[in-house]
Amino acid sequence: MRSHIGNRVGILLVGVALLAGGITMLLAARDRPGDEVLDLSFFTDNAWARPIGILLPVVIGLVATRWLLIASGWGRCGSRTGSGIAMLGVALKGVQGIGKLYVRLVGERRMRIRIDLLPDADPAEVIGRLNREAVSRVRGVVGRGDLPTLVRLHIRRR
Repeated sequence: MRSHIGNRVGILLVGVALLAGGITMLLAARDRPGDEVLDLSFFTDNAWARPIGILLPVVIGLVATRWLLIASGWGRCGSRTGSGIAMLGVALKGVQGIGKLYVRLVGERRMRIRIDLLPDADPAEVIGRLNREAVSRVRGVVGRGDLPTLVRLHIRRR
């Protein structure tokens, strides 16, 4: 949940900064219609500053575009399945050190399971439980018993 809040706050700050800059430029242009709004003499007088003046906005624009695409979920494969997450939680009940569980169906082709483990978790116990019953139970709940499944374990450092 924190990443969504961070993205929303970041997008809000960038939007407010761009809006404030645009309003400032419009007000400056309205007050003095014959004058230049921006003084670009620094870039025309210094040849070394021209590449920086060109590349910096391009890089900022590319980074902002990538950020917005990732924040909107573009490029993310598949859809989350709540019933699969619930069954995975039931199958791993009693295992110490489990953080978050993710189950995602990627079309009709495969299923992805991701388990975030806390530092005090026993990965061998989680893997043993996954091999014995958890993955097959999750496949049964989503209605695809023969679905290839990729399981990722992420162990947090702190």
